[in-house]
Amino acid sequence: MKIGIVGAGQAACTLIAELIRGQFDGNILVFNRESRSPYQRPPLSKSWLKNPTDTQSIRLLPEPIETHSSVQWIQEHVQAIEPDNGAILTNTRHTVDHIVLATGTRAKRLTIDGLPSDKSHVIRTVDDAVRLNHKLSDALNIAILGAGFLAFELASSLDHPERTIRVLARGNRALPQISAKAAERLVDQSPASVYVGIRIDRYDEESAVLVTNHGPIPADLVIMAVGAEPNTELAKACDLGSHEGIPTDSFMQTNHPLVSAIGEVSLHDQPHLGESARIESISEANDTAITLAKRLLGQPEPFSATPWFWSDQGDLKLQIAGLCARSDEESCLLDTETERVVIRHRGDQITAVEAINAAKEFMAARRLFEEDGISLKATLEQGSLFRLLQSSRS
Repeated sequence: MKIGIVGAGQAACTLIAELIRGQFDGNILVFNRESRSPYQRPPLSKSWLKNPTDTQSIRLLPEPIETHSSVQWIQEHVQAIEPDNGAILTNTRHTVDHIVLATGTRAKRLTIDGLPSDKSHVIRTVDDAVRLNHKLSDALNIAILGAGFLAFELASSLDHPERTIRVLARGNRALPQISAKAAERLVDQSPASVYVGIRIDRYDEESAVLVTNHGPIPADLVIMAVGAEPNTELAKACDLGSHEGIPTDSFMQTNHPLVSAIGEVSLHDQPHLGESARIESISEANDTAITLAKRLLGQPEPFSATPWFWSDQGDLKLQIAGLCARSDEESCLLDTETERVVIRHRGDQITAVEAINAAKEFMAARRLFEEDGISLKATLEQGSLFRLLQSSRS
């Protein structure tokens, strides 16, 4: 069997590793248009920005797997796929038995009138990071557009005594994807000044400021951290996807029998949510790839993973188990000088746990979600998710 994987990010590399370790009897063609070994994108540790020439620390595959005899790397841009023929078209035509779309996402860009291209940046690829790093020495005022995890990770990594960093949020608060209580702790310890309710009208190059509804905001350099969008063009051309993602079943199979999709482009049923969703996370990339690998190895198991996330921001490590709606209620379970744990819930049903510097509580939450869900009442009675997990096993 010959498999063609379009993409070389986290999901693709996890699939490759799982297939090889599972004694896959066939060949794997991987289409990666970048001329370097597969790497984390964006790097999980934004501190890597300080030394973007260190590509070893962000490699995704160990050398024995990357150079395995069953894997062929094709550093060409994929122009189209022909599912009925099992064809992947670059400058040449490649025929395979099964096509895997692991095309990932790309950073969204905003158009700001008057903003020069050399002052406008995103962070997604190694080239993005290198380009940004070359401009940092002259940047005394950095404006980060967007107020999600990436914005605050960047603020922590780029902190410098001679530099002012401002995070600009369109909404009424920063980090809206997590609870107000968890966001408060992260914002309070961030080196960035946070501005909310910001609308940008234009950039004034002469004075080096963003002209906004809150007045001029100094900006020698602007980083756009406003989210990502899925790379679904190949799928859309074959009626297999839309701008929202590529629909798959619980085994990562698309509507075409010769095409599967994994990672951040896959739009599939999420058992934890009870609905279909496309999730952007490392865990989603890994879990969908493992699900597909099992099917290709003849040991199919439906996707059943609970989402989890993390964000490193200076000395603070946020870890989230589960996934909640922004309207879900929040209750603080643990609050000390160094730790904070917030429970998100709908009535007695806990939908997510947000743990700051509380790894034991996070890991306990993951185990409890995997076993049978979590009751708010039972958790509050125990006063700890870790103790609740212990009591459930005694």
